[in-house]
Amino acid sequence: MYRRLLGAALGAALIAGAFVMPTLPATAAPKGVDLGGTIKAGFGIADNTWHVGAGGGQYAEKPSPDVGQGLLDQSEIDPHNHSTVQKNSYGVESRLSFRAIVVEDGEGDQVAFVKSDNYLAMDALLRRAGQILALDGSDISYDEIMHMASHNHFSPMYTTTSWGVWLFQDLFDIRAFEYQARQMAAAIEMAEDNLVPARMGATEVNHYLYKGMVARRGIADDGTPVGYPLDFGDFGLPVIRFDDMTDPNNPKPIATLINWGMHPEGLKADNLITAEFLAPLERFVERETGAPLVFGQGDVGSSESGPTRPYHPDWPAGVPRQWDDAGHAQVERGAFLLSRDVIRAYNEIGAGNALVPFDDDFDVAAGNAWVPGPLSHPYPSVSNCRTDPTLAGDTGGPVTGLPDCDRGGNIADQYPPDHPFGSQLTMIKENLEAHGIPVPDHYDAPGFTGVEENLRLHLQAFKLGEVILMSCACEAQVDLIKNLESRTNETQGDQWLGYDWTKRLDCQQNADTSWTCQRKADDTPDGSDHFTAPTATFNGPLNFSDDAMTRMKAQIYNDAAGWNDPENVAAANSEPADPEAIWGNFTHTELSAAEGYKMPIGVGHAGDYNGYTVSYREYMAYDHYRKALTSYGPHTADYMNTVLMGLAAELNSGSTDRVYNLEPQDLARAAADEARQVAWTTALGAASFAAYEAWTAGLPNDKGPAAATDQPRDINRFDSTTFSWRGGSNAVDNPTVKVERLDPATGEWVAYADQSGEIQTKLQFPKGANGMAQTYAGNQEWIWTANFEAFDAYPAGIGSTPVGDYRFVVEGLIRKDLTDTEYELTSEPFHVGAWNGLTVDDLRVEPDGSVSFSAGGTYPVIDDNAAFPYVKQHMRNEADRGELVPADIISWCDTCSFRSWVRGEAEIVQAIVTVIRTDGSFELITATRGEDGRFYAATALSEGDVASVWPGAITDTYGETNSDGASIGTNPTL
Repeated sequence: MYRRLLGAALGAALIAGAFVMPTLPATAAPKGVDLGGTIKAGFGIADNTWHVGAGGGQYAEKPSPDVGQGLLDQSEIDPHNHSTVQKNSYGVESRLSFRAIVVEDGEGDQVAFVKSDNYLAMDALLRRAGQILALDGSDISYDEIMHMASHNHFSPMYTTTSWGVWLFQDLFDIRAFEYQARQMAAAIEMAEDNLVPARMGATEVNHYLYKGMVARRGIADDGTPVGYPLDFGDFGLPVIRFDDMTDPNNPKPIATLINWGMHPEGLKADNLITAEFLAPLERFVERETGAPLVFGQGDVGSSESGPTRPYHPDWPAGVPRQWDDAGHAQVERGAFLLSRDVIRAYNEIGAGNALVPFDDDFDVAAGNAWVPGPLSHPYPSVSNCRTDPTLAGDTGGPVTGLPDCDRGGNIADQYPPDHPFGSQLTMIKENLEAHGIPVPDHYDAPGFTGVEENLRLHLQAFKLGEVILMSCACEAQVDLIKNLESRTNETQGDQWLGYDWTKRLDCQQNADTSWTCQRKADDTPDGSDHFTAPTATFNGPLNFSDDAMTRMKAQIYNDAAGWNDPENVAAANSEPADPEAIWGNFTHTELSAAEGYKMPIGVGHAGDYNGYTVSYREYMAYDHYRKALTSYGPHTADYMNTVLMGLAAELNSGSTDRVYNLEPQDLARAAADEARQVAWTTALGAASFAAYEAWTAGLPNDKGPAAATDQPRDINRFDSTTFSWRGGSNAVDNPTVKVERLDPATGEWVAYADQSGEIQTKLQFPKGANGMAQTYAGNQEWIWTANFEAFDAYPAGIGSTPVGDYRFVVEGLIRKDLTDTEYELTSEPFHVGAWNGLTVDDLRVEPDGSVSFSAGGTYPVIDDNAAFPYVKQHMRNEADRGELVPADIISWCDTCSFRSWVRGEAEIVQAIVTVIRTDGSFELITATRGEDGRFYAATALSEGDVASVWPGAITDTYGETNSDGASIGTNPTL
């Protein structure tokens, strides 16, 4: 094992080929070296649920009624002003968390993987967490942390000073910034404290169900197809398992690390804080494996929920194939489907069937490259606009449509063709290029301070033996991830260079050399390869020129090597007229088999944020939202991947010849930006510490004591019950609630449900000027309510609520004597019974003396007793499907419940008929379903016999029953 600095000094950065600050160490051992030590690993977790009242993410309602308005009209106010421009959240659907895995090799080298439920991973927050770790004496430093944000669109985002992000979220809140930094550090420190001898195994399986292609098909400006089919994506699901080997004969779970590309964006604005699909996913995996789950994003720039998912043979019947704006119940279903494959991979590792078998002695290393922008595009940008449409008169304005290029109308339409301005407008670019003057094909606005916090890229490669996780510090599109992983694996010649529509379509060249492309005859008829243009949908053939076809192929397949050479600075952003001279999607270099990894993993939304990042073809073809956010020009994806490939090579062999060589002036520019960022975040950290301490110290008392105010009621399944109590204010309290179940075998209360989507909480805010006054006088009573649904699940594996006795248990904080004081409350028990809505109809005697009847029932659609505004009936049906949704999709309600209730008709599995004979004897006879759907019981009724279907005699697959019965026959002795 050797330890060295990738950039021990400014000049030494030339060795690495990419600028890395002197304080950022990377450790590495050559591939296959026996370290002679034992791996250690530990897991830590800390809550990240910022206060109720903060805006609930990107889709929270705007504008928020300000405090002044609330004071005047006596409406609800947040006296602590957590939200500025968004409507206040009123509760928590599921809690957010920081989850950390720390791994240490035999030489003491460490890395930390930290998942957060944040919208973005921004550098300033990570640096502040590093400052706290250093002050606390942690062995984990800032450069050894890979912060993997889930990209949750429904969590409060108050932790960046980049004003462009505020347009999507809310304004910066220095209190939330400090809170998050402290909690991130706490999770890492817990993982450090929990380090134990460990082993690691890893594998990759495919998952196809809970995935959506958001960057869908479109038409480029030259008429060629762009984007991706709905059924395309990176379906590889990497799973890394860590086991505790303190007792080698009895390994125990430590944690599971996965990487999956999927936006948490399957809800509407409901003003609840939620971890979205991550909370139930973590619950499903942890409860079945015993191992806490740590999540990282993959090709998230491609993968949103989408309008629907095409057919796949593994799709469970009855689960709608739609994830967008689909509600919490459907989000839980998606998480469940994903969890099955996570658990499958986890078990395959345990069974020895893994891509990377269990190992307890491997190299751990953290590689960091702080890379200046490319020579041809040295600054981060936003609102990238194509030059051609603007010069043709369709003016595009960067920033005015932030983040998009805003086109305000076609100026050329105002002039006749023979007008000097109108006739020459479209020739400006062509004339310049004809005279050898390259004109950039795009123009933009600087993104620094608006989107990016740095003027450089922070690229990371963290090595775990034969596994390497590489972060682009971006929202990665699928081409970037697939190219990165194919260039850094052991396999040679398998590089992914980009999606080529001609391989999906039947493309024929016509006699005039033009091309006609249409769906292949054997393609699945699910609408997944339709082309959606801004104004039309092309279901039929596409026709475009041979030049367009040649250019499209060149943009995908040409080698990009050389675009960043100093002599090509002027031309790198201008596509040459000769297709053979085009620098395509990616540089055609890859790691050798000796340098490559068995399991390379491309991570998006980690370390820092540099916008969406699309491949060269997607950047050049047309203006669109994701291109508008690609930060360093048309070759950004290749720039990132080539540097990351160099880092990966260095960590395995010490080779540095695949990292871009930077000029001394670029290194000096990067050093200056690092000095600026260090100075800025140091000052910010000092300010956030002081502000947070001052704010918390100045909070008023709450009216106490903490006590129950309303007890839960008994319920049957398909119903909910609530518990309310007096607790602390939203500035102090964010109570943790669980539900316990009385174990009938032991008589002990055991944990049953938690705030991973099973229990919701809400807060009653003060009203008007009186509420404000009462708060700061210490007389405000803060009433919290927890909600629990009892239900039957679909898919059934999610788990239905057993009949039995339950209770709420609450832990929180209340402000007393100007001190945050812990409290714990336990509710009175409540009973959950079976649903008794099954029915028995049309009981009659057949000619042979048997009896027949109809039995069944329709499960309730909505929780009629819900205490949360979210719960209301809204059926998703034919009218909601849209053009691409298959006709066989079932209707469902997206807001009728928080949990994934079964819908539709009950399936009866048992029906018992009781016969009382004339002699007073009893007989129980099982009825069976006939071909006509009725139930028949061979009762052989005689005169005076009575046949009855008593309450409780009908049972369905979930154990539900009937409350009403039916009888036929007469017996005068009864």
